[in-house]
Amino acid sequence: MGARRGARDPLRDVVDGRAGAARRRARRVVSDPSGRVVAELGRPETPEETAERKARDRVLRRSRQNWRNLVGSLVACVLLVAAIVLIVPRGDQPVQRDVDVQQVAQQYGDTAGRPLIAPAVPAGWKANAAELRGSGDGSSWYVGWVIDGAEYAGLTEGLPGTDDLLATTMQRARPTGTTTIGGLPWRVYDRRELGRDAGNVAYGLATRIGGVLVAVYGTAPEREIRDLAAKAAASAEARGLEGGGTLP
Repeated sequence: MGARRGARDPLRDVVDGRAGAARRRARRVVSDPSGRVVAELGRPETPEETAERKARDRVLRRSRQNWRNLVGSLVACVLLVAAIVLIVPRGDQPVQRDVDVQQVAQQYGDTAGRPLIAPAVPAGWKANAAELRGSGDGSSWYVGWVIDGAEYAGLTEGLPGTDDLLATTMQRARPTGTTTIGGLPWRVYDRRELGRDAGNVAYGLATRIGGVLVAVYGTAPEREIRDLAAKAAASAEARGLEGGGTLP
């Protein structure tokens, strides 16, 4: 029989195996000039791949930066609005206009064709409207007041050549009596028992001065409306409106 080969040293086999693996790894790991190896490729990047990767990275950075800028701008706007809301003083009551009725009446006098009534009202009365109005029933001079921030009072003066405005002004209510205020006779329109259904004409007074309708009305207490009628009569007299008062 031939000579039997001796058993291979196990330790030597292990050492040889490790050395072989190390040599194989050394052959696979090859770096590009910058020393960068792409794991998913298992090889260095080519110059074209490097350029494409850098371009993608730039686009991604710009996209992220745009989103950060957008979020930052929105946050800044919210903070600015919040600061304005906190800084600007606010009252519990809405802002009320205070029209200079005397001045507006003087400006519109020529257009109206006659002096316009502009009562001198107490300090607590704020005029929120003073204007010439036109409707199917004719043209008129209108003034509206808010009294002490709560109640309403209005004045309507018809203009020459217009139809009778009484029905629409008094919401087609029937008169409930007559009275004398400021030396003039007035028809009374008391609708307070209707409550909210009375609208803006809970109590009203109407007369004719110089041939046209003059009416005062509102939701204010009766004494306030009667005082407005007296001041309207005084204003008409001061402006030289001729013709004694007659009942409409």
